[in-house]
Amino acid sequence: MMNKFRSIPIILISILLGTTANAQLQGDYLTFKGFSSFGFGGFFNFSIPVSEANYVTGEVGLDAFSNNDGNVAIAPMLAGYRYTFDGSGTGLYVEPNAGYSFGGTDFQVVDQNGNYSNPSISGISSGIALGYLFEPSGKIQFNVGLRYEHIFNSLGPNMFSLRISHAFIFGRRD
Repeated sequence: MMNKFRSIPIILISILLGTTANAQLQGDYLTFKGFSSFGFGGFFNFSIPVSEANYVTGEVGLDAFSNNDGNVAIAPMLAGYRYTFDGSGTGLYVEPNAGYSFGGTDFQVVDQNGNYSNPSISGISSGIALGYLFEPSGKIQFNVGLRYEHIFNSLGPNMFSLRISHAFIFGRRD
């Protein structure tokens, strides 16, 4: 049993040797039935290279929106695959992703029978990002992108994001 726990730090160090991480802010626009708002969010995106030009990615984030109707917060947890078009690991890329988004609101909606309820924003989500990875400068790499996410529930929320971030490179690419 003790030998299994000794291997955990080795596994984590191995992952970090080939990983990059983005942690930045983004500007968002959210729309669904009866609600639309600009907002801001933050995200942590990590990527593990699977080839010179492609990465498996994971992401967690938090986005907040507010207007006269109320407030909405969304926390997506996504997995994806980043493909760079020029085959170098930099330049123009596309990143489809899927996962689950947790969400909450502080306002109520009225159904056809006159009943009040808080709308559910949570659900399975998928999306796509299109962006540009600049050549790394030392251990920092800048990233600019546009992202679309759809949450599959009765309200059908759609979120559009503009991202400007920089990546921290924890290891070297082979």
